[in-house]
Amino acid sequence: MKIKFPTSWEQLNPWQLTEMVSIIDRLRENEDFTHTYIRMVQILLMKNNSLWQYLKMRRILRNIPISAFQEATAFLMEQPKLYRFPAIKGAIAPTDRIGNCTMEQFSFADTLLYRYHSTDKEDERNLYARQIVAVLYRITPQFDKAILPKVAAVTDKIPMKQARMIVFIFSSIRNYITEIYPAVFSKPKKEATAPDFSSKKHIPFNKIVTMMAADELRLLGNLKECQNTLVYDFFNAFLESKRIHELKAKAMKQ
Repeated sequence: MKIKFPTSWEQLNPWQLTEMVSIIDRLRENEDFTHTYIRMVQILLMKNNSLWQYLKMRRILRNIPISAFQEATAFLMEQPKLYRFPAIKGAIAPTDRIGNCTMEQFSFADTLLYRYHSTDKEDERNLYARQIVAVLYRITPQFDKAILPKVAAVTDKIPMKQARMIVFIFSSIRNYITEIYPAVFSKPKKEATAPDFSSKKHIPFNKIVTMMAADELRLLGNLKECQNTLVYDFFNAFLESKRIHELKAKAMKQ
């Protein structure tokens, strides 16, 4: 019997990813993982939720024990590398790795993501998920926080499961950004110039944006210009500013 089984997060199709995120969202500490794991394997053995796929999955599990999939499902414990957002009718999706997102846009989404992960209340998580989607997607070429209610009128039409899947993708991209900018996100020393974005205490990104706008070097210009700078351009400029200040401080000590 030929079995097609994804072995990485990137190999999941949209339906599988949506269902897996839904399962993960319902996980609770000290909960028996056995039933959850079985459900995960079932999802991975199906391409969609059709009756044919369900019957095919049941036939496979009658002949192959769940334990046989242990190695293949190891990727579920790994950090996902999901960088592409699904399309939403009537809205402009973020480009891969949010390459077209401004720092203001990222700051809004990041604060909402923190709130999303800080609550166990389903109604609050649903609200934050909807808000994150409305911030990440656009109905105009440029991000405009003044029209977020209009964006939400478009993005709120998608199912809640898909909204949470988009949040999961954004979380994956944020992890990617923390990895490529360790000097920004790592825990600072006592006199570090960068805020600690990796600590449990959340520090909104608008603080670092304001700091860049007030910096004497003004590599990105005023506050509005800093807010409108694309995410990766902003972090590159931030690191350059940090490097210059460190060189100046070193020169003054000599």
